[in-house]
Amino acid sequence: MDHVAGVTGGSPCDPEDAGRNARLRDAELTAELRQFLLRRGASLVGFGTPSGMEGAPDTQRPDRYLADATGMISIALHVNEGCCDHVAQENVASWHSYQIFTLGIVNPSLDRLAFEASTFLEDRGHIAYPFPANAPHDFRPTPEHPGGLGDISHTHVAVACGLGELGWHSMLLTPEFGTRQKLTTVLTAAPLTPDPMAPQGELCDPGACGYQCARACPTAAIPNAQTPDTSLEVNMDGIRLRYGKLVGWRCRWGCSGMLRSTGGYKNIPIPREEPTADELLAYKAQMDVWQLREHAKSYAGLVPYCGKCVGVCPVKRGQQPFKKGTAGGRA
Repeated sequence: MDHVAGVTGGSPCDPEDAGRNARLRDAELTAELRQFLLRRGASLVGFGTPSGMEGAPDTQRPDRYLADATGMISIALHVNEGCCDHVAQENVASWHSYQIFTLGIVNPSLDRLAFEASTFLEDRGHIAYPFPANAPHDFRPTPEHPGGLGDISHTHVAVACGLGELGWHSMLLTPEFGTRQKLTTVLTAAPLTPDPMAPQGELCDPGACGYQCARACPTAAIPNAQTPDTSLEVNMDGIRLRYGKLVGWRCRWGCSGMLRSTGGYKNIPIPREEPTADELLAYKAQMDVWQLREHAKSYAGLVPYCGKCVGVCPVKRGQQPFKKGTAGGRA
């Protein structure tokens, strides 16, 4: 009788033995896929289950796309440190390197990794559903989704897959890279072994750092020390996540390059109240025509201009608050 390595005893029909064999096969497939993605260039890879997203909004639920999904894969790529450091400065010489090497090059690379992960699984008989790294399916802003509604929250998936925690600025923080990674997601019905969720609140303490992300935000999109109660709380798999509730349309103002301090060619005054979708288009029409022409060439029109919160976040590369062996996906 054939035996799986490390499994001894029990009859061929022993349910306990069969379950142990299945778990070993699942773990082997998970390890094989993790190493495949790391070899293909991924910086971090984590695995989770859709149950970890039960606290997410209905528009972000995984079962909308793959009803029988049993696993989620979070893939991260580390972005260029020097470019992030540069845009954190008060006087930024150029946004071009930040735009290209933290998103323009990175997003297509993430899309390729998501495709290759899905092909890897489907070649082995397991259905998979990859998501684009940064392409909302509806570009029109709404109060709930000022940047346009995306298919899924890669950040929340990454937390559910054990890669890190949510910072006050609502971005993923990892001990390896702080804020400096971009993400994509794959859903699958493959039997994968999930990684444990990382403890929350060990990397980000906005009070201790003086709300640096909020103080650096040129559009006041991030809650500050005077508005600390402006936060969101999500319960994911029994773990409470608390992070700042961003004023999304203000964040979009900066990331669209509508101020000189965020890379714009001229200042477009920020209104006091949130503009409607049509009003936002009218404001955007005031932008310098040469900036609009260059921006139109960018990746899906989403190459960012600001990045101040990414640059100033004090959580830096190489911080290791998690106990060794408790967080998955690390090379």
